[in-house]
Amino acid sequence: MNINATLISQAIIFAVFVYICYKNVWPSILSIMEEREKKLSDGIEASKKADDALEEAQIAFDKEMEKAKLEASEILQKASNRASQMVGDAKEKAEKEAEKILTSASKSVENEISKAKEDLRQQLSDIIIDASQKILNEEVSKEKHDAVLRRAAEEL
Repeated sequence: MNINATLISQAIIFAVFVYICYKNVWPSILSIMEEREKKLSDGIEASKKADDALEEAQIAFDKEMEKAKLEASEILQKASNRASQMVGDAKEKAEKEAEKILTSASKSVENEISKAKEDLRQQLSDIIIDASQKILNEEVSKEKHDAVLRRAAEEL
């Protein structure tokens, strides 16, 4: 192998080229690579934070959902209780109204019975007076008849 001036000049030029690249180009490449690496690590860290935030949000969502379910259950229970109370109140009111109607009807029936008895008593009294007049051939007054009936009632 022959070492000549061309080889030495090429080696010197290559060494100068490497030195210039080392001083000027290499720091730029390193800074770009470090910046890129930093962006990647920041991106990974942000992704982890986003995953953590998503997990926390999911937990908070589940808690709020449970809370909403409990509130909905309580509202439904209160509505059911209120409906039962309203039905009970309506039933009680209807029973009271029915009792009033029955009491009124009972009084009405009693009044009608009393009236019918009085009418029957009056008619019987008239029949007895007429029959007695025919039998006795004399007039018996209503006052006399009532007095006879009272005496008969007292004797019983």
